[in-house]
Amino acid sequence: MTKCHDYRLRITVAAVLIWVMAPLIGLGQQSNAPRVLSASVPFYPRTPQHAHVEGTVRLRVSTDGARVANVQIESGQPMLAQAALENVKTWRFDAHSRTSFAVTFRYQLLTTTCDADCKKCDSAERPSIVLKLPHEVEVNAEEAVVCSAGAEKERQQ
Repeated sequence: MTKCHDYRLRITVAAVLIWVMAPLIGLGQQSNAPRVLSASVPFYPRTPQHAHVEGTVRLRVSTDGARVANVQIESGQPMLAQAALENVKTWRFDAHSRTSFAVTFRYQLLTTTCDADCKKCDSAERPSIVLKLPHEVEVNAEEAVVCSAGAEKERQQ
């Protein structure tokens, strides 16, 4: 298993555990928002990750009583906003009255450093996904690094 796949596996397992445990410990529940029963795991979109784009996306979600009926992008970088919108469309809810609520996605890149020979690149923090559904989602991923020994030495100076 490659390093990239290993991180994705760890992120997926951590996100699923948070998602499964959230209803049991009351995370992400507010009186005006329905309880999320299922959702796809969000990932950092590859193009913005390689372009070193990060930021906050705000969405307004309307439901029909069980599923997402409409999503409006209120703010955020377009590529990240599209990824957040697509993820929200996978959400399924406990039966409830039609409602709407705000959702905030935070996409952050973790600083990656490489050794002098660019053989080992890593970040001090681990990639993670934190789900506080239905109001907050945090996606942290390692920044994409194109490494050459000379470029890395210049970057560190």
